Amino acid sequence: MTPENIVAVVIVLTVFLGLLAIRFHVGLSLMLSGLVGISILRSTGTGISTVTNAPYSASYNYSLVIIPLFILMGVLAVRSGLAQAGFDLASRLLKKLPGGAALASLAGSGLFAAVTGSSVATVATMARVSTTAIVRAGHSIQLAAGVVCAGGTLGVLIPPSIVLVLYGVVTGESIGRLLLAGIGPGLLTIAAYAATIIVLVLIARRKTPGEPDSLSNPRVEAVEDVKLDLMGGAYLAVIFSVSIGTIYLGVATPTEAASFGALAALIIFIIRTKLPKIVHELKESLSEAVGLTAMTFLLIAGAGVFTYFLAISGASTALVNVITSSDASPYVVLILCLLLLLPLGMFLDGISMILIAAPLLHQILTSYGFDGIWLAVLIVKVAEMALITPPVGMNIFVYSGAVKGASISTAFRGVMPFILADFVVVAIIIAVPDIVTFLPDLSGAK
Repeated sequence: MTPENIVAVVIVLTVFLGLLAIRFHVGLSLMLSGLVGISILRSTGTGISTVTNAPYSASYNYSLVIIPLFILMGVLAVRSGLAQAGFDLASRLLKKLPGGAALASLAGSGLFAAVTGSSVATVATMARVSTTAIVRAGHSIQLAAGVVCAGGTLGVLIPPSIVLVLYGVVTGESIGRLLLAGIGPGLLTIAAYAATIIVLVLIARRKTPGEPDSLSNPRVEAVEDVKLDLMGGAYLAVIFSVSIGTIYLGVATPTEAASFGALAALIIFIIRTKLPKIVHELKESLSEAVGLTAMTFLLIAGAGVFTYFLAISGASTALVNVITSSDASPYVVLILCLLLLLPLGMFLDGISMILIAAPLLHQILTSYGFDGIWLAVLIVKVAEMALITPPVGMNIFVYSGAVKGASISTAFRGVMPFILADFVVVAIIIAVPDIVTFLPDLSGAK
């Protein structure tokens, strides 16, 4: 890199962080800072031309059709009450366990994260509801903060995962295999989080015995409500089977499977919505889906401009050359690359991190012979960990701002046991790659 290029990189990073500091949208921050860099290294006209073409160049890929379809499927599922039914069903099934309210909230956060594809959005939405339920059951707000902030990261692995779809688009890996690969690690993460909750609750009970630990709600015992929640759980299973099961069997491409899932969600939405409200609710659902889709594609366009600047500045090539020319062992390089993601959680959400970092890290690590699908799950997992990792995890600040009385220090203390659980999960995935690859290898997905 020339001195001019180094100066340009410093200026661009300063502009980017400054825009984020004044709460500018991440997608626009990436686009404008990239525009500044391209204008410095090339010309203002080239920069403007790049930004003008970014929306088209970022969205021409046919595989991206999966994203609005998955978003619509999720929105319709939420609007038809399936997410609430899944949460209530989890509450009934888990209420006898230590920390039943926290476990149910974990399930609810996971469902919502899978629907929205955004960890930050999940925390903002679930913070008040889940915190109220957990505190009412006799637990501390510290536990509630850990459950909600960590639970928001679950949706990136459990399909339908928009983040894994984007990873496949920017790296060229099979989207169908990526979606299936996330299931094993996702279930492992849920088990690790659930074990963490139970241990924390049992420790708290020993310190202060006699505290309540149940969702003491008379609605839980209503037979009719139980039937409704069971039906809601069955509908969720249908949507999952139609969208992900067809990929596993090899009878549908990911795009076709996403359309089947959206169609199934629409039919279930019509069945569960009262006739006078169908038109209004459908209009609201489509409006919400369009908004979420637009937000996602704005991130894609902004990341495209920023990535182009990194390419012409030589920063990407320089980093690849420095790492690949070192004598470090492949696993040392792997761990160092994964650790590079953690500071990004101070500024970016999971989608933005993947759009910027995944192409570069994927190129470096596959050159060492690592399996691309296995790498994808590791990178996505650690990218979401960055959102809850000190000193500045975005999920922590979102939670602290949404819940009165939840200080940043309280939220960080609450999330620390879950961070430890995440490191254990990552270590297991590295030691036992089959956790990631066994489902894609068994499936007919291509």
